[in-house]
Amino acid sequence: MRWTYVVVALLAVALAATALTLAPLRPGQTMRVVGTATINALAVSSGGGGAVVPIEVTLLYPGNGRAYVAGVPEAGEGFGPSAQVALYVAARLAGVSAANYTALLRVTGLEANVGGPSASGYITAALFALMKGLPLRNDTAMTGIILPDGTIGWVGGVGDKVAAAAQNGIKRVLVPLGEQGQAKGVRGVQVIPVATIQQAIYYLTGYNVTSPYGPSYLNTTVFNKVSRYLYEQVLAIYRNATGTSANAYVNMSAVSSLAARGQYYTAASLLFNGIYKYYLSQVSSGALSANALSSKALELTKNYEKLANNITITSNNLGIIIGIYERIYQIYQQANSSSPDVAFMYARAVTLPPWINAAEMLAYGRVINESSLSDMAETYLEYAYVMYSYVITTYGSQLPPDLATELQQSLQLAESLYSSKHYLASLAASLDTISLAENALASPGADSLAPVERQTAFENIYRAAACGSPNILPLSYIQFGDYYMNSDTTTALYMYEEASMYAAAIGDILCSSNATYIIVKAPSNISTLAPPPAITASAQTGFSAANYIISIILIVFVISVIIVSAKKR
Repeated sequence: MRWTYVVVALLAVALAATALTLAPLRPGQTMRVVGTATINALAVSSGGGGAVVPIEVTLLYPGNGRAYVAGVPEAGEGFGPSAQVALYVAARLAGVSAANYTALLRVTGLEANVGGPSASGYITAALFALMKGLPLRNDTAMTGIILPDGTIGWVGGVGDKVAAAAQNGIKRVLVPLGEQGQAKGVRGVQVIPVATIQQAIYYLTGYNVTSPYGPSYLNTTVFNKVSRYLYEQVLAIYRNATGTSANAYVNMSAVSSLAARGQYYTAASLLFNGIYKYYLSQVSSGALSANALSSKALELTKNYEKLANNITITSNNLGIIIGIYERIYQIYQQANSSSPDVAFMYARAVTLPPWINAAEMLAYGRVINESSLSDMAETYLEYAYVMYSYVITTYGSQLPPDLATELQQSLQLAESLYSSKHYLASLAASLDTISLAENALASPGADSLAPVERQTAFENIYRAAACGSPNILPLSYIQFGDYYMNSDTTTALYMYEEASMYAAAIGDILCSSNATYIIVKAPSNISTLAPPPAITASAQTGFSAANYIISIILIVFVISVIIVSAKKR
């Protein structure tokens, strides 16, 4: 290694990255260069076609947990936030704290645009190699997005990128699983599909990444108890609303069958859809007032939000709390839209009490301060923007309008929540945006990707479990994904992505917590929150029984007056 060259390179990066502020060193502590590696990033040239763009990846220790980028020209939009996620994932795999390192990246390409996050998978592998002291193969290149859960996301221009690699003498190219077909016909290069960063690291270094976590860490007792409780409560809410017409909005035999097999979350989800359909039909028929239903939903939600804000966030209820805030702000998001879905708003609001009760029941274990999550929420918000921009740029007008709208609303919600310092809720909205964006990119390969994503989700679940999480939310999404796997692999893939993203984030929060955390005991007395009474047409329109009687009397009076008047004539 040419140390003088490294020092010059580091100075150049530090000058270009004006935001660079390294963590202060302790007395007697000195910063050192762990190492520098050059990767052959594959890009799309501004003039069309592919290009190979060298990127220098340097790792410093000790650091401040941040990644900084410099280059001529400036890397594609989103390159920096994706490099930040790369540092987090690399450190997670290496079993070290990302906070102890600073990553410096220098892009030396002259014409090509690296395309935002498309080189982030390669950067992750390079950072891991530097942390472990492993050499990178110089005959291999890679393209693919690193996702927070460690999977490799789809990118654009794969055929052009592989062709550029072949022209530059590169013998092997790693591409996202499912996109290898785009490189058919390119000679002189071996195309290898990869679905996870572990696979990429193996092909780039020869090192086989193994996880210290396995199924033995997972105890589903709490998950089974809570999911059954949620199912029973939602079932009661559904029956109370629909009465004798329960089978009109959901197949109750299917729900009962799922519950009998222990698939409580899936059964509860079907019941929620039934509640939504019921209120949608009531609004559509005019039996219920849309304005009144919306007002009631907002009134309930504000009250429930106040209750949720007073629940202690712990290692046991973290996932449940995320789920609560996600649902609360979905309601607010609908309320602020140009055409709010009031039936959805009310269905979400009326089913919040069981979630709040569950969070109260699990309010024990390691206490988590929401304000301490600001850095992680910021990182995921930046990456959510990167993924949103990448999808919009890649698909453009080909993206279904409803999906584009959903993506935009999800990102805006994450931004709004972060601005309001609701960091945990912002994190949830950002994870949803990332999962939606990746699903939009990779849905054509859902059949091959879904099983891999499911396995990755479990690997992240095992890690979170080892650090104290009962994984209620991730396991619920796994269960719902399994329900769709045989009929709709695109939806199944999305549910597995949600499970994996949430498990990875929860694991990052719990596994990186300071050793001086506070432990709280399980609450001895819990005041159970009851769902609101079933709403009726008379309650929504204000047309009460008393008003009904008065109206009848008035009608009879008017008719009597008419008859008397007629007789006088």
